[in-house]
Amino acid sequence: MKVEPAPSEHGDWQVPGLVDRSGEPIKVSTPDPGTGRTLDVTDFGADPNPDSDDDAPAIRAALDAAKPGDEVLLPAGTYDLRSTDPADKSANIVLRSGVDLRGEGQERTVLLTSLDGEDDSRVIRGSGVRDVIVADFTITSRHGGPLGDDPDNGNAGGGPMYGIYIGAREGKASSRVLVKNLGIRKFERHGISVKASREVTLSGNYISEATAVGPGGQGYGIAIEGSVDQHDPDAANDSRHNVVIGNTFDGRHLRHAILLQFRTHNNLVADNTIVGSHLDAIDLHGEGEYLNEIRDNTVIGGQQAGIALGNSGGSKNKHDASGPGNWVHSNNLIGNRQGILVILGTPDTLIEDNRITAGEDSKVGIEVRNGPGTELRGNRVTGGTDGFWAIRLSKDRGADGRGKGIPSGIRIESNIIRQTSNGIRIDAGKDLSMVENVVDGIDGAELRVADGIEVSR
Repeated sequence: MKVEPAPSEHGDWQVPGLVDRSGEPIKVSTPDPGTGRTLDVTDFGADPNPDSDDDAPAIRAALDAAKPGDEVLLPAGTYDLRSTDPADKSANIVLRSGVDLRGEGQERTVLLTSLDGEDDSRVIRGSGVRDVIVADFTITSRHGGPLGDDPDNGNAGGGPMYGIYIGAREGKASSRVLVKNLGIRKFERHGISVKASREVTLSGNYISEATAVGPGGQGYGIAIEGSVDQHDPDAANDSRHNVVIGNTFDGRHLRHAILLQFRTHNNLVADNTIVGSHLDAIDLHGEGEYLNEIRDNTVIGGQQAGIALGNSGGSKNKHDASGPGNWVHSNNLIGNRQGILVILGTPDTLIEDNRITAGEDSKVGIEVRNGPGTELRGNRVTGGTDGFWAIRLSKDRGADGRGKGIPSGIRIESNIIRQTSNGIRIDAGKDLSMVENVVDGIDGAELRVADGIEVSR
C-alpha cells in the first residue's frame, strides 16, 4: 500500500497494520501460559454455587497470593462479586502482572457482579500490567432491566460501566495482555476497553447485551483508545499494536461493535463476526485514528455502516476526521445500510478487495464524502433494490462546520459491480479518476455524473 508521509505528530510511522516504525512487519507477542502454581479460588473460600456470599474477597486473596508465572483458577460455577477492591473502589478484581486469571469455559464459569451504574465501575481492571492472560469465563451483572435499544436515549443503563478495562498506570501502558474466550454481557459502556496500551490481543470473545446504546460512549463492544491529549508516538502510553481478532458480536444491543479512537495506530481488526448494530459496526471514531488495518471481518445487517471512518459525534462529544492511511480490505459486508463510509475529511484511506452484498434496506455500497486521497480498488458490489448505488461520491455537509467539503483526489479502479440496482454515482468532487471498472447486469444507471464534474478515465 502506498501511503504519503504522515503528519509530523505521527513521527515516521507511514505503513498501516502490524509493522514497526520502519514499515517492517512484526508479530504481536502474547504471554505464554504460566508455568508456576495453579491457585484454586475455592481453596481461598470462594463458593461456586449461585447466590452465595461475596466471592470477590477470595478471588482477590488468590491473586494476592500468586507470584509471577502462577495462574488463578476459577472452577466451573457462578461467583458472586458483591464488593470492590479495598484499594480501588471502582473494581471488583484488579489484575497483577505475570499472573493469569482463568475459568473452566466460557459457559461453565460465570462472574456475576453487583455493580450497577457506578461511575467508572469495572468488573476487572488491569492498569500498567504486563504478561497477563484472562480467559475462559463469562462476565455479567445482576441488571434485570431492559437492554439498550435506543441510540438517542442517554438515560438508560445499569450494570458495570466496563466488563474488562485494560489501561495505563502513571503514564506507562499495559502490554502483552491476552483476553480470550470470554463472554461479556449486561454492561453499560464498554464490554472490553483498552486504553493507552499496546500489544493487547482480544480473541475469541462473545460480546452482547449492553444495557444502554445512547450517546457519550454507551454500548461499545470493544473499544481501543489512545489518550485524548497524547499525540506523541514515542510516549510510554502510545496506543498501538493491539489485535482484535476472531471475536463475535450480537449487535442487537450494541451501539458500535468495535471502535477505535484518539490517535491509536497500527492496530489490527481482523476475522471478527458482527451481526447487527445500532450505529456503525466497526467505527474509527473521528479522533485521528491512523494507519490501522481492518480486514477479513464479516458484518451483517447493520442499521448504519458496516465500516465507517470519521464520526460527527454529538452535542457533548464533537468528533470529525479519522487520521491518514487506514487500510480497509477483504471484508465481507452483507445487508448493511452502507457497506463502507468515509466522511469529514478523513484522508488517504485505501479501500480494496471488499465484498459488499446489499440488502433491501441498503443505500450504498461504498460512499465517500469529504475523504481526500481515498482509493477504491478491487471491491466487488452486488445486490440492492431501487435507489441503491454501488459507489457514490457526495458532498459532505460537515458537523457544525467540522469536516465540510467535497471528495477530492479520489481514485476508483478495478472495482466489479454486478447484478445491482445502480452503478457509480458522482454528485460532487474534484481531481477524480476512474480506471478499468467492470459494471454490468445493472437494472438502472451504470454511471451518473453531475453537471460540471470532470472525471479522468
